[in-house]
Amino acid sequence: QDVNFRIDGTLKGVPDFDNWPLQPGSTTSYLGMLEIINSRNVTITSSSRGRGLLNGQGYTWWWSNILQVQTKKRPELLYWKNCSQLLIENIKLKNSPRFNLNLDDVSDVIVRYIDIETDLDAQRKLQKMVKGRTQSLKDLLALDQPRPELAGFESTINWKKWLEMALEDLNIPTFPLNTDGMDVKGRNIHIHDCSIVNFDDIIVPKPCNSHCEQTDCTENILIENIEARGVGMSIGSVPPSLYHNCVNNITFRNVSMESPLKGIYIKTDPGDEGTGMISNVTFENFHINRPLWWAIWIGPQQQHQPGWNWTEHQECALNWPLGKKSKSHCMTNKNVAIKDILLKDVLIDSPLLSPGVILCNETRFDNATAPSCSRLAFQNVTVTGLSTNFPFGRHYFCQNVEQSHATKSDPAPNCFD
Repeated sequence: QDVNFRIDGTLKGVPDFDNWPLQPGSTTSYLGMLEIINSRNVTITSSSRGRGLLNGQGYTWWWSNILQVQTKKRPELLYWKNCSQLLIENIKLKNSPRFNLNLDDVSDVIVRYIDIETDLDAQRKLQKMVKGRTQSLKDLLALDQPRPELAGFESTINWKKWLEMALEDLNIPTFPLNTDGMDVKGRNIHIHDCSIVNFDDIIVPKPCNSHCEQTDCTENILIENIEARGVGMSIGSVPPSLYHNCVNNITFRNVSMESPLKGIYIKTDPGDEGTGMISNVTFENFHINRPLWWAIWIGPQQQHQPGWNWTEHQECALNWPLGKKSKSHCMTNKNVAIKDILLKDVLIDSPLLSPGVILCNETRFDNATAPSCSRLAFQNVTVTGLSTNFPFGRHYFCQNVEQSHATKSDPAPNCFD
């Protein structure tokens, strides 16, 4: 309580699997590099932006993950649990073994002037060094297979060649290594003026669960003035829970994204027990330049990865809708409702694919005759520039929504009113 940490130098994590301490009582999870738990009124700062550096030296950890040398859950850089009245500012987080900043069960928090950097080139090289451990782009995208189920959709004539060359030129990794930028569970949080380069969720509010002390719902979060490259300004994933998982009143605004894998990403998760809700979420003033996969995705988490055992992993495939028919279904969880979502002043420039996917369930946990998504609004959401228009043409794949509308948007989702 009432502590101010100032970092004016570099703290490095030593990638020593044998001696890095484990979480108390755990045999499968490492402690974070810095963990602050059960605390109040704590500041971590530096005398100027970026002067304080936490370097997780994640390369060895990533390598061990790809080779399966060790299977324990890798450490995070900066982890907070059950804390309130926090200020985190002016520091740089680099090459985290796993998540960079994890705010787990917090309240009344300001995060500002933070730079997060993940060495994407190192991750690419690692995955190329292990033959057979990574899926080729052709396999991932099924570029050599006929796609009769997609024959009815308009796409650029040479989309296969364009798509393959573009992805190979960008040389993106096939599998993320869970280097989330900021994971957020809590209430009354302001994140602003940050720069993030990673290869997983960029900033992602997630539901608190029954173990949270600060709140029973992740809510009242403002995220603004962000420059980023990663896998989406995200919500979730949100599974159902007997305690009713909840993410509510979240605003992302003034966001610039360069070649993200995803842009705007709202995702549910599998589960049969309990309920959940994603509500009152706004994405405003976004510039999404050259998105590499879906610029907008509202639906199930794309988590099932090529090579996984389908009987053990029932999630939506990363390569949907390009996988084999039996493995290309995507089902949004009917037990998690998505409502009151606003996208306003969103510019999608030169997307590699069709602009996006809005994929909801035909029923909802509280109403068997209503879809799981309702009251979605697009205001001035536009797509410009060249694109493969694959696989759905210059259109969204959109189904199972109600009471939704678009104004001054091109294209407008065809399942809106």
